[in-house]
Amino acid sequence: MKRTLSRAGLLAAALALILALGACGDNSAQQPVYTLDNAQTLLDSGAFDPSMAQVPSDLVAGLYGLDTDSLQDCVCYMATNTSVSADELTILILSDESAAQAAVEACQDRVENQIAVCESYAPAAVPRLEDAVIRQAGNTVLLAVGDPATLPGAVDALD
Repeated sequence: MKRTLSRAGLLAAALALILALGACGDNSAQQPVYTLDNAQTLLDSGAFDPSMAQVPSDLVAGLYGLDTDSLQDCVCYMATNTSVSADELTILILSDESAAQAAVEACQDRVENQIAVCESYAPAAVPRLEDAVIRQAGNTVLLAVGDPATLPGAVDALD
């Protein structure tokens, strides 16, 4: 009887160890990622200037200063009247998480540059830029500049 309990205890301990080690593995496949379809969902949320226009995808890498080899796909919308609005929505799909981290930094730089530019000629746009949403999920990055009252909730609803 003692021997049976010892084996059962060892078996339970081994099973617990196997499960614990499995939890230490790569969880990136389980991370949510942003998709190009999320852009339309966000545009439909009402958080952006209604006059947004799509930027051709071949211009996006240059616009953000990204390595063209690491940018696999993207979608980008910007307000058409930049003297009034700095609204922007971009979803980037990159080759890996390292490239995505570099894209986050590029998006932060873009927002900072836009704030500097808008302070002089479109000061009403500055609060929207200051509340920009920049998020990374796996190898994807989302940049959204829109209504600070509704934008964070719309982005959170994607998750």
